[in-house]
Amino acid sequence: FPTDIYTATLASGAHSTITIPSNATAFVMVVRIQPAGWVWVSRGGTAAVPAAGTFGKAVSELIAGTIEYKRLVYAADVIDFITPNTTCDIEVALFAITYP
Repeated sequence: FPTDIYTATLASGAHSTITIPSNATAFVMVVRIQPAGWVWVSRGGTAAVPAAGTFGKAVSELIAGTIEYKRLVYAADVIDFITPNTTCDIEVALFAITYP
């Protein structure tokens, strides 16, 4: 089971952030969102929904509703989320990692 779990309903265009707790040095972060939802996420930056029709350098990754998104994160990292959907339910589960 996760060490920490966070849930929210994101509103369109509104940023929501989580600061990774310091009860462990590192975590596997697992993000799940509602089916048909879209969320952009950034670690240490500001998540942004793409607006242009051309490729450009980005600091955000897309999470689609049917994909379980997993990343390694560290204590005090700030994770920023934004959705283009009217609303989008999201769950962030953190699994503590211990090193030998």
